[in-house]
Amino acid sequence: MKERIYIVEDDEGIRDVYDGAFDGLYDTEMFENGRDFFAAFSAQRPDLVILDIMLPDMDGYTILTKIRETDERVPVICVSARTDEMSFVKGLNKGADDYMAKPFSVLELLARVKANLRRAGQNITSVDGFSVDANLWKVFYEGKDLHLTLKEFRLMQMLIGRAGVTVGREELFCCAWGEDFMGETRTLDMHIAALREKIRQAGGGDCIVTVRGVGYRFESR
Repeated sequence: MKERIYIVEDDEGIRDVYDGAFDGLYDTEMFENGRDFFAAFSAQRPDLVILDIMLPDMDGYTILTKIRETDERVPVICVSARTDEMSFVKGLNKGADDYMAKPFSVLELLARVKANLRRAGQNITSVDGFSVDANLWKVFYEGKDLHLTLKEFRLMQMLIGRAGVTVGREELFCCAWGEDFMGETRTLDMHIAALREKIRQAGGGDCIVTVRGVGYRFESR
C-alpha cells in the first residue's frame, strides 16, 4: 500500500506542485485550513504531514502543537516562506521533524519526504494490530498507547520480535532485568499478567501464551 500524506496548504498553486510531485507515488489529501485537517486526522492517521506555517484560521505552529498532543510518532515537515533561523528553530522545538523553505525544488521535496518516511519506519515492528516503537519506547495496539513500564516494554518487544517462538523464562529475565537480577521468579509472571491486562483494556485478546515450565510465547491471530 502507498503511504498516505496529509498536506495543509492554502495556496492553490503550491497545492498543484504537491499534486504533480506525488502523483502515483503516495496517496495524498490536501486541506486549506486546520479545521478540515483535524477532521480527517481524527478519522484516519496519515504516514506523514506536510504543514504550511502561514494559514488562514490557525497558524502551522498551533496545528503542530495540537498534533503532538495526540500523536508523537507521525513525521511532520513544516514549510514556510520564512527563512530566518528563529522560525526554523521554533518549528523544531514544537515537534517538527523537518523544515523546508519556500520556494523549494520538487527533487528536494521528494528526498525529504522519502527520508522522513524511512526514518519513521525504522525501529518499528508491527504485528496483528500491535506496533512496537523503539524510537519512543512505546507499544501501541490499534493505535492506542498501552502505557507500558520500561520492563513491560522490553518483555513485549522480545515476545513480538520472536512471534510464534517460545521464549524461555531465563532469557526474558535477562532482557528485562539483566543477568544479575536476584529477585523472586514470580516477578516475571506478575509483569506478564500486567501486560495481558493492559492489552485487554485496549481491546486486544490473549496473545501471550504460557508454556508451563518453559516460558511465554506471542501468538499471532
